[in-house]
Amino acid sequence: MNTMNMFFKKLMGVLAVLTLLGFQGERPARLYLIGDSTMADKPLIGTAERGWGQVLPLFFDRGVVVENHARNGRSTKSFIAEGRWQTVLDKLQQGDYVFIQFGHNDAKKEDTSRFAEPHTDYKKNLLRFVTDAREKGATPILFTPVSRRQYDDHGSLVDTHGDYPIVVRELAAEQKVSLIDVHQSTMQWLRRLGPDDSKRAFVWIKADLYTANRAGRQDNTHFNESGALNVAQLVVDGLKELNLPLAKHLKALDKSAMVGLGKIVCLDEFYNNEWRKDAKGKPERYHYVWEDTTNSGFSTLGSMIVNMGASIDTLCEAPTTQDLTRASLYIIVDPDTPLETEHPNYLEQPAIDVIEKWVKSGGVLVLMGNDKGNAEFEHFNQLAARFGMHFNEDSRNKVTGNAYDMGKFDSFPDHPLFKGVRQIYMKEISTLKVQDPAVPLFSDKGDVIIAFAKVGKGSVFAVGDPWLYNEYITHRKLPEAYENDKAAENLFRWLLELAQPAAN
Repeated sequence: MNTMNMFFKKLMGVLAVLTLLGFQGERPARLYLIGDSTMADKPLIGTAERGWGQVLPLFFDRGVVVENHARNGRSTKSFIAEGRWQTVLDKLQQGDYVFIQFGHNDAKKEDTSRFAEPHTDYKKNLLRFVTDAREKGATPILFTPVSRRQYDDHGSLVDTHGDYPIVVRELAAEQKVSLIDVHQSTMQWLRRLGPDDSKRAFVWIKADLYTANRAGRQDNTHFNESGALNVAQLVVDGLKELNLPLAKHLKALDKSAMVGLGKIVCLDEFYNNEWRKDAKGKPERYHYVWEDTTNSGFSTLGSMIVNMGASIDTLCEAPTTQDLTRASLYIIVDPDTPLETEHPNYLEQPAIDVIEKWVKSGGVLVLMGNDKGNAEFEHFNQLAARFGMHFNEDSRNKVTGNAYDMGKFDSFPDHPLFKGVRQIYMKEISTLKVQDPAVPLFSDKGDVIIAFAKVGKGSVFAVGDPWLYNEYITHRKLPEAYENDKAAENLFRWLLELAQPAAN
């Protein structure tokens, strides 16, 4: 017995040492991006704009963690002055990588806080990034600035960057730094596209299409989702040529999976219109909305949809024909009761008529109810009835505490929604009654849980639970065995395949 005790003590000691040494498997490679707006992360809601660094993680496997520190309007000078480089430097470790792309804002002579002359300050600042990174054992990679979309009267692409790309190439050669020449590759790409087709890669949008750009926008510097993906692919091609260890974590982007390109998913925030105060006492929307990052929000679902190439936006008023013209897919979730909102907005006949007409012309409508007492049903059912559906105002799958199995479904029909899904979780569901043109998509023990209808050129999907909010697709509480996340991805991939591009 004493010998056995000694063995276990020694074993525990060895395990403790291994833990202290970080024996948790290979540390993922860290990739830090520093640069300007063409590389930066953009807001996901209400805009078509995306930075190429924002979509770059789609090209890597889980062995790489990408941290995008690029910011709008920054030059080498202002990025250092604002302490942004120091923030990255404090994190850098042996084996990390730094992608460095500046130039657009360094050239702004009218702004002394950003202007950096190419052969002096600009080069000096780039050298600082390179030297500091190397001292930390990280690998810097220099990027020339991406090309702007500017053509002359004859349709020839104009180089707007002057000496800045030249300086980057010179520094890379002098310091033996890896270089990805996206200035050259994006110019070749834009020459192939020409003046007209190239608009489809930039933020060229008509008025009233996105809430953040009500007046429309013609932007020849910043990319939309499609353009950002194309530039990221050029970056990946350049990374492969360098043959660095980081390249082993690259994966091919399945372009057929980008089913949302050119499509807008619009979420209702009028019938579901709940507010609370944030930590500073400022009112904020919450509960089944894109903005809500807490358990009750749809922020994770929104990110998932964006990763399929779509844009996400909101509708904060009763829908009109013009409002829905911009939507490929329109979601209404859990309409308010007087207990949730002092003065709830109800679905009225004019809006119901507009929605029905929009569906018949090709729109994809998603209706997510809730259980009895937690959603408004009278007016919601007037809309659902137009498509042969009715929410039964009951409460199926009542769950006690953390007894998750009380909300488990694990027997599914052969349908794209359930491809590869072993089990999902839904609690306190309003079951459905259906008649032509609606059909049950998923039933259990005689109850219709999910319904679907083809109506004219469009489609309607209905379920009696907002079962795809953060709490249940991030596993913040839900056990890993439940695959609401996989079902959510399947569902919106399928719905986006059915949806039409936005009318831009």
